[in-house]
Amino acid sequence: MDSNLMRIFADKKQEGKEVALVTIIASNLMQGGQPGTMIIVDQFGQVIAGEIGDSMLQELAAKEAQRYISKGLSHKIMLNSGDKFMEMFINVSCPADKLIIVGSGNMVQDLYELAMVVGFNISVIDNNPETLTRERFPLANELLLGDIEELLKSSTIDSSTSIVLVSHNHEYDEPALLAVINSPARYIGILGNKRKVTAYFSKLNEMGVADKLMNRIYVPVGLDLGGQKTSEIALAIMAEILAVKYGRPGGFMSIRSIAREMERHDVYY
Repeated sequence: MDSNLMRIFADKKQEGKEVALVTIIASNLMQGGQPGTMIIVDQFGQVIAGEIGDSMLQELAAKEAQRYISKGLSHKIMLNSGDKFMEMFINVSCPADKLIIVGSGNMVQDLYELAMVVGFNISVIDNNPETLTRERFPLANELLLGDIEELLKSSTIDSSTSIVLVSHNHEYDEPALLAVINSPARYIGILGNKRKVTAYFSKLNEMGVADKLMNRIYVPVGLDLGGQKTSEIALAIMAEILAVKYGRPGGFMSIRSIAREMERHDVYY
């Protein structure tokens, strides 16, 4: 084991960077690439530390590492280039996904509880001190009480952030949306019916908000699961957030498609 690379990997994890530590388990390379050899790959597929010894296999390893960083999964793989092979383990480190919820009503409680199970860091923002309490959201990372628009503007939002606007006082939805629409958030969703959605987009269009920005908004929020209870709506929202994260349509999975996935991947949980 390379202690220097292990230290770099630990530092990157501490900084919240999306990186992978790729460790060779076995290979038939004559030079370099011995068991225990490591490289560190960033989210863009660039090798930022270490060297395998075979440029072709290193390039293939970096591409695979990038792919699994995007999935947030650690994985054992086998690579071949001509008569050369390497078995390696890709140890992925990704910062926890962040969920910002605007609102603190009953449905938000259900969404908060689901997000806790999935492992999100959760911030709940509202201007209602009666519902935004530690009793209702005991394990949330942040409870932010005050001006919703200003709190959103001051929030740290990156490509691992999902934002859901579910305030029951809809007068705050428009300024809240405008505060985040230009952000790098992976997902922005708004609770609302078709009439509300039409009014939203008409007003945004009048304000000159570009179509490409409006097209990134998920509204009405959530997959169409058919449920009407607050817990069912929360489940539909969380399902859509995860579908967007993994680039999936959120449809039914057949036994055949599951079998294909199992053949392609040996996923470690």
